[in-house]
Amino acid sequence: MRKSEHYARDWLRERRLPRAERQAARAERESERQMRRERDNENSAARRAAAVEAESRRQGGMYGPH
Repeated sequence: MRKSEHYARDWLRERRLPRAERQAARAERESERQMRRERDNENSAARRAAAVEAESRRQGGMYGPH
């Protein structure tokens, strides 16, 4: 099944839902897309590590404040 067929099928299935549930499903898909973007971003792990290290230094962590 091609992507476009998959999207069309999901769109038709979603149209059967009440309005509030369609909005909730849309919001859930968007949050999942955002999580995938953050997870798959090659720079995010380095940024998190740098943030942890910076916070550790501010708190006087293992090596004390610098």
